[in-house]
This record gives sequence, C-alpha cells and structure tokens, in this order.
Amino acid sequence: MAVKAEDMTARLLAEFRHALENGQLVAYFQPEVELSSGRVVAAESLVRWEHPDFGTLPPSLFAPLAEQLGLMGELTRLMLRLSLAQQRSWAASGWHIPVSVNVSPDCVADPEFPAVIAGFLRSERVPGRLLTLEVSEQTGTSAVSAGFFAQLAEFGVRVALDDFGTGFASLESLGGWPIDELKLDMSLVRPIANNASFRTIVRTTIDLAHQLGVKVVAEGVESEPVRFELQALGCDVGQGFLFGRPMSAEVFAGWLRNQDQATPRRGGAGHRIAASAMEAAVAAADRLQAGGRVSRRLARAGRQLTDLVGGTTLAIAATLLIAYGLWQVFRWGGHRHQALIGDLAFFPVNGAAALCAGRVGFRKDLGHATCRAWRLLSAALWLFLLGDAIQLYYEVVLHKRAYPTWADAAYLSFYIVAFAGILTFPVRRRTPSERFRLVLDMGTVFVGGVILIWYLALGPAVTSSEHDFDLSNLVTFAYPVGDLLLLFGLLSLLWRGAPRLSVASLRIFATGLLVFIAADVCYDYITVHSSYLGGDPVDTLWILALTILFVAASVQLRAKPGAEPARSAGAGRPALPSTLPYLAVAGSYLLLMTVGLHDGTFNPLGGILLGALALTVLVTVRQFAALRDNGRLAARYQELASIDEMTGLYNRRHFMELAEGAFAHALRVGEPLVALMIDVDHFKEINDVHGHALGDRVLADLAQSCREQVRADDIAGRYGGDEYIIIIPGTTSVRAVQVAVQLTGPPARVTGSDGEPVSFTVSIGIAESAGCADLPALLARADLAMYEAKRAGGGCWRAFDGTGQVADAVPTA
Repeated sequence: MAVKAEDMTARLLAEFRHALENGQLVAYFQPEVELSSGRVVAAESLVRWEHPDFGTLPPSLFAPLAEQLGLMGELTRLMLRLSLAQQRSWAASGWHIPVSVNVSPDCVADPEFPAVIAGFLRSERVPGRLLTLEVSEQTGTSAVSAGFFAQLAEFGVRVALDDFGTGFASLESLGGWPIDELKLDMSLVRPIANNASFRTIVRTTIDLAHQLGVKVVAEGVESEPVRFELQALGCDVGQGFLFGRPMSAEVFAGWLRNQDQATPRRGGAGHRIAASAMEAAVAAADRLQAGGRVSRRLARAGRQLTDLVGGTTLAIAATLLIAYGLWQVFRWGGHRHQALIGDLAFFPVNGAAALCAGRVGFRKDLGHATCRAWRLLSAALWLFLLGDAIQLYYEVVLHKRAYPTWADAAYLSFYIVAFAGILTFPVRRRTPSERFRLVLDMGTVFVGGVILIWYLALGPAVTSSEHDFDLSNLVTFAYPVGDLLLLFGLLSLLWRGAPRLSVASLRIFATGLLVFIAADVCYDYITVHSSYLGGDPVDTLWILALTILFVAASVQLRAKPGAEPARSAGAGRPALPSTLPYLAVAGSYLLLMTVGLHDGTFNPLGGILLGALALTVLVTVRQFAALRDNGRLAARYQELASIDEMTGLYNRRHFMELAEGAFAHALRVGEPLVALMIDVDHFKEINDVHGHALGDRVLADLAQSCREQVRADDIAGRYGGDEYIIIIPGTTSVRAVQVAVQLTGPPARVTGSDGEPVSFTVSIGIAESAGCADLPALLARADLAMYEAKRAGGGCWRAFDGTGQVADAVPTA
C-alpha cells in the first residue's frame, strides 16, 4: 500500500518527543558569504531530524509538529546549545565564525529567555558577538518587550530580522526593532536576475536597510547571475546553494578547510560599538591571526593533498625524491659507482608507476577507452624500465658508454606507446567551432614547443650531422621527435576534456609529462654537446617525472566511482580562454629577442625586433582580456539558457542533455540509475481557485524541496508545467524511496494572497534503468508509475517493478 501523508505525520508526531530527548535532532550549518570578498562571515544553524527509517528530514516535515506539541521552546534551546558548542569547536580549530540560530516566537515572548541565552554563552565560553538570533515578524511586535533587545545588547548578541518579504516580516519590525541584520527571503531574491520589478524591490530594500545602519543578507542565492545582481545592488552577504548547502558539523568543517577565506569575522562586540573601536579590533585581530592563517592554509593544503593522493603514496614519493636528492648532493659511492646507483634508482619509482598504471587499467568502472589508455601507459612505462635495465647492463656489466644501444630502442618505443595511450583517452564531444579553436590553440602551443626544442636540441643535432649522417645521428634526431609526440599528446590531454573521475589524475599526469619533456630536452642538449653517464644531474628530472606519473596513477586508483562524463568539469558551459597559446607566443618572441641580442649588436634591426615584441605582447594581452570578458558573458548567458527562471532547476532542454549523458554512462559501466517523476496534485484547481501567482509559489516551493533532497551528482529539472524529474545515478530504488517519502510527507504549505496557508501534495513515480534501452523508455516507466500514484489518491508514490507493472509502494517504516 502507498505511503500516505497522514500516516507519516502520525508517526512523526508520536516519535518527536523521543527524538528531541535522544539526540536524533541535530544541527546542520549553511555558510553566509560576503559578496564583495567571498569571505565566510557566518553560518546559519538549521535543524534536521536524523530519522532511523526515513533518513534526514528537513524542518518543514516536523516543525509544525513541534509547534502542535508545544515543544518549540525546547527545540530552540536545543539548537542554541548545539550551535554554541559547535562554534566553540570551530574556535579551537582557528575558525572564529559567528553562528545564527532561529528563535521561536514563544522564546522571544518569554521574559526569562535572555537569561537562558546568557547561561548557554557562559557554559560554552562563547562571546556574545559570535551569536545572532534570527527572529521573524511572525512573533509580533507587541509580544517583544524593549527589555528583551536591551539584554541581548548587553551580552553582545546580534539580532536578525528573518524572512523579510514573505508577509511575516514587515516595515513595522524593521523600524520598531533594534536589529543588526535583515535577511531577504528567497522568494524576493531568486527572480532578480530576470525580473526588473523584483530587482527594484530588492534594491529599494537594501538602500532602506543601509540608511538604517542594518546589514543585508540575501537568502536563496543559487546561481551566479543572482549573485552578480546582488553585489551590483549593494547587498552585503549571500546565503544559498551557490556557496554551500546545509551541512552536518563534520562536513561543514571539511568545507571550511577548503576555503581560502576562512578568516575571523570583522567587527566589534555589539551593534553599538563605535566605528573607530571596531577598526582597532579588526586590526588587532588581523595581526594576531596572520600567522595562524598561514599555518592553517599550509595545513589545509597538506590535508587536501593527502586526501587526494593517499598518505602511503605521498610518503613513498617523498621518500624516493628525498633519498635521490641527497644522493645527488653527496654522491655516496663516488664516481666509480655512479652509473650503478644512478641506474638502479630508476627501478623502484619506474616500477611503482608502471604497476599502478597497470592496476588502473583493470578498473571496469572507468570505461573501456580509459582502461585501455592506462594499460598502454603502463606498457610504455615498462618499456622505459626495460631501457633502464639495458643501460645498466651496458654501463655496469660491460663497462661501455656506447651510443646508440638497444636501451635507446626501448626508450624510443616508450614515446610511441605512450603517445598511443594518451590519444586513447575518451574525448568530450565538441561543436565544430570548438574543435576549430582547439586545433588553433594546440597548434600555437605546439609550434612554440617546436621552436624551443629546435633551438636546444634538434637544430644543433642537424648542424652537427650535416657532413656525417649515421645511426647515432638518427637516434639523436629521434629523441626530439619523441618529445614532440609527447608535447602533442600533452596538449591533447589538457584540452580534450575528461570524465570527472579522471580529471585530477590526468592533470597530474600532464604535469609529469611536462617534466619528462624538460628532462629529454636537457638530455638531447647534453648528447649533442657532450656525453651522458647514468646518474648525471639530468636524471633528477626523469626521477621527478616518473614520481609524478606514479602519483597520477595512484590518484586514479583511489578515485571513487560514480562520476559521469556528461557532467565533467567544464562541460555544458563556455570555457574561459587558455593562457597557454599566449604564453607560447610570448615565449617564442622572448627567445627570438634573447638570441638575436646575444648573437649580434644592438642596431636598427634590434630596435625593430624589440618594438615588434612589445606590440605583440600588448595585442596579445588585449586579445586575451577581450576573450576572457566574452567568455564570462557567454557563461552567464549559458546559465540563463539552461536554468528555469521560476524554479531555479534545469530547464527541459538542458536536463535532457545531462540525463542522456548520465544514462549512457550508467549503461556503459553497468551501474544502476533511477528516475523520479514528480507532479503536483490538482494543480489546475490551485491555479483556478487561488490564482496563478500562488501556483507559481507552489512550483517554487516544490523546486526548493527537490533541491534539498538531491546530492551533488543528482540531476533535477523541470520537465514541463507542474512536472519535475530527478535522476539519481549510481543507486537503486532504495535511495529514491527515501527521497519520495520526504517529498510526499505532510502536505506542504504556501501563503496565499489573503495570508492564509494553502496546502498541496505531490505524486511520484519511480523507475530503475534496468531493462531500459534508452532514456525515454526510463522516463515513460516513471511517468506510468506517477499516474498510478495519482489514481491511488495522490500524496504518495509508486514504483515500476521492471516487469511492465506498477508495484504498490511499501512503507519504509
């Protein structure tokens, strides 16, 4: 039988007191970010119910029950205690971030409540200036005494007027209460990027608040265009999914570690502190925290590197590099054993890189092309190791410094196999114009690399062999050509696009290739002008390159499955121009100027050369700036074209693009994928009875509920009218049922034009991708299940069982 809203409500009502007393109600935190600097200035504490059966429940499902049971006061006190305890924990880690807590009307009207706040501040040893109480006008101005605000001011506690613009917060509260912050409701904020009327309302509200000395916080900032408009209108702080979702305390701490601006909040102890005292406090805090910020950033970078690479891999790589570096400095064993030690040093790092790359090649979740590419790279590394072994045999066993040898054959085979492996990586689909620009960019950088390699290695080799061309000259030519192959492959790797699961490892791999090319160029230069012996300083670059390749393979080996190529970094939005072509042009001209001035005197031709270089630099910088601005504008237009204006979710066209990619990825790697089709019950009646304005608010409220339920890799969009779809990759119907239970919980409410709440319910259909040949077949199954839920009375969900029938939903309890 279906999960009915009244059944779930009854169960939650019966279990709420037990949850309140036994730790099931926890604090989640959402960051508040200063729009002008991107600095985290506060965190709002939001209650969540960690239900053992229904999962994490939002307050919309149980806050009305707490009010019905008369437990809102106890819930507020619990959130105060949890939030202040967490703030103290942050302070111990160096994050002095104020926390905001919503306060119920019952607590505000309680004359003893300020004493409760003071007790919590003393017990948790938190300064009052680090606490903000969010009060809505729903409390009623007559219920709040002047003494309430006066006592809070004595403690240094700040007051925010919440939900401004919903009908609960009014100008009466703004003028009658000594507030420090005004929080614009998301219903005002979301439309400002596309609606001039809302933009005017928000601008007027911000100006009015600033004239009253009140800081403005905008809620519901979920896109870059909205953030841009708010900053242009002078809004102080933003809060919303664009900056961060509500997170548990542990996740929020990790999020803070990833921020560059996790600094103490500026400001004095209360809203009445004079500006001069506030500036002095800020300066003192900055001086005291400067050293701490540097150390925290270094520690944060270390933790991020360890999380990405792995502690064991990082320790092995560091040990190998340090040991080899010390040997290069002190030359233990002397010149007699240089070749032996120098050649043997390659074996552990080269073998580790080849082994890791080979293990990556057998990960089926990466896709056939990616696995084949890593297997080829592993084979190339084994060939390079074979060359090391042969070189060791010639230099240590036979005591010969022959050139060329069979070792060179193995080394040159490395270039060919590695180049084939690089080209085997999957390519992101591009438009013809994108491919044309990509070819031009790659060509520019490639020609710049050819110029450098020609000057340092290939050109001198050609000059030295003009009168006597033999096998030695042929091998000498082959190494720069191999470098050109690696350079072309490197450029292809950087610009072709990659699945999110491989982005980090391939970037590290590209860095290793760049160091390898540098080592080769140095080696080519040495072989043309001198002779080489194993263990020479140039080997340090090769050791470093192989270590980086080992780290890259380890990162790919540690990467967790589940990311789909359809949503790879940079996909779906115009990319900003790359700096590499411009650096290649500038580097080539710089090399030309350096060589020209070095080989000749400064004459009129030299002056022309300098002038041409200056003109090229100026034109290049101007062109890059213009392309960057155009790219940002195109990215904004792209976002506007892909987001539904009313709901903030993906529109149908963009949703289908992402969903098709996710479905193809799931089909290719054999992982599950689930679709939820969501429809508002009796939506036409809502429009007919209450008007289209309220219908729009219903759609926006449902969209917000959908956003709260999805993960980072889920795809939520508006399918059309009052229908929404959520695609959940990498999971079965169990996760989808949890989402459906929460969305079909107690009837949601929006406020009508008369101030009265209007309830609505939704029907949901669930379908898995197993047995579906394409995405339309999956959506058809979800649609069939959704209409079955409607026929069952609505306010419930149904699941397609994969046999052509719709199964009755089974309660999750």
